[in-house]
Amino acid sequence: MSHRAAIKALLAACTISGYPDGQVPNEPVFPYWVLFMDTGADDQERLCGSSNKLTVRWQVTSVGMTDDAADIVAGKTYALLADVRPAVAGWSPGLIRRVMSIPVRPDKDVTLPSSNLHPMYAVDSYELVSRKD
Repeated sequence: MSHRAAIKALLAACTISGYPDGQVPNEPVFPYWVLFMDTGADDQERLCGSSNKLTVRWQVTSVGMTDDAADIVAGKTYALLADVRPAVAGWSPGLIRRVMSIPVRPDKDVTLPSSNLHPMYAVDSYELVSRKD
């Protein structure tokens, strides 16, 4: 299992609708979360120069119709990720840690026709450092 697959597997346990591939449909089911991942940054700790460390970063955007709903989504995804050591074949991952969080705010790029309101969202960024076995 890759690092990306391991993170998606952890979030699959969330009881709230999610979009793990960064694509949200035109009419999403509220509340929901969206995952955006990078492909990882190699690093080396060996004198021979070969990479043996990978740092993977991702963002979970939590969306709801109210600030409380967005906060609940963020809390549920945090509970599934924070301080977890995912299983990745051939690697020894460290613990997942949240490295940044932005406050809940309205998404002014989206106005829902049914209510004429903007959905609310929060963004949490996470990091995982992993070393080759």
